[in-house]
Amino acid sequence: MHSPTISIYFIQACLKNLRQQPDLQERLLAKNHISSTILQSTIARVPAESYANLLRDTMQEMDDELIGYGSLPQKLGCWSTMVELAANSSTLGDALKKLTRFYRLVPWGLETRLTTDDNGNAYISLNHSNGGGTPPQFEPYLYESFLFYIHRTANWLIGRQIPLHSVDFCFAKTPHRLVYWDMYFCKDIHFQQPVSQLRFSAAMLDLPVAKSDQAINSFLNHVNQAMITQVYAQKSWHYKVSTRLESQLKENPSFSDFAKGFNIHPHTLRSYLRDEGFQYQDIKDRVRRDNAVFYLSSRGKSVEETATLLGFSEASAFIRAFKKWTGNTPIHYKRRT
Repeated sequence: MHSPTISIYFIQACLKNLRQQPDLQERLLAKNHISSTILQSTIARVPAESYANLLRDTMQEMDDELIGYGSLPQKLGCWSTMVELAANSSTLGDALKKLTRFYRLVPWGLETRLTTDDNGNAYISLNHSNGGGTPPQFEPYLYESFLFYIHRTANWLIGRQIPLHSVDFCFAKTPHRLVYWDMYFCKDIHFQQPVSQLRFSAAMLDLPVAKSDQAINSFLNHVNQAMITQVYAQKSWHYKVSTRLESQLKENPSFSDFAKGFNIHPHTLRSYLRDEGFQYQDIKDRVRRDNAVFYLSSRGKSVEETATLLGFSEASAFIRAFKKWTGNTPIHYKRRT
């Protein structure tokens, strides 16, 4: 599959603490082929690889892996050091103990902890580390991004996706909360909780970790991209449908014909998708949207070529759909040369 797209919210959050340096912001955007025009939209999308590159470049410019969101800057190399420590573990439980202990030693305003309960649940939580005083008012991005990276790193350590039972956040509902499904693949999201945390089966902690030096080096070569574009959901129906649909976009098959490709009845396929929280049209729109952004921004395709590749009979219909998906016309996504 082509690289997924991510919400413009993450581009805005990445650059937020550089708002006093507009020239630097513009340079970073241009370097990563992101139009500054779409920053004003709330529903625009950007290739995930562009975001990963922008995040890497912003960290380097600020010399801070937390890009200004922590109580103190976090020196470049902290995450790589932690990954190397965690990867040299026998089980996921041992790896996560090292991870959470490492980030209790790094001063950044939060402490990471791994705990279990008597009901077979494991928790990775973020707690304020200010010694019991009034907790600092960190922005949601710090919690949501750090838990995301922990989850994706844990997936990589065992080579499979860890199903999350719930995700708790200590802040109120956010305007961008719909993006959390793409981040965590979890429908059970809670806000205004005592701590921000991930809950999953404690049985996962016993799974083995076996990473070669080559695998570790490959992962760390561009760790942001490795985690943001990570896919371990091959067994899910929404992944199977997305993958097959991507190869058939130009033909634009009916749902009945599409279901026949899986040798199942259309009603059965709809039921499978519904159980995972998806509808076919939503998946189709997402696949078309992500491929449209890919063709326009990464391959330099024209609007007409992109419309054809996505199965639209007319470019005008594609333009209307694209504006509905992203809040902008396709021309704003054309790659700068």
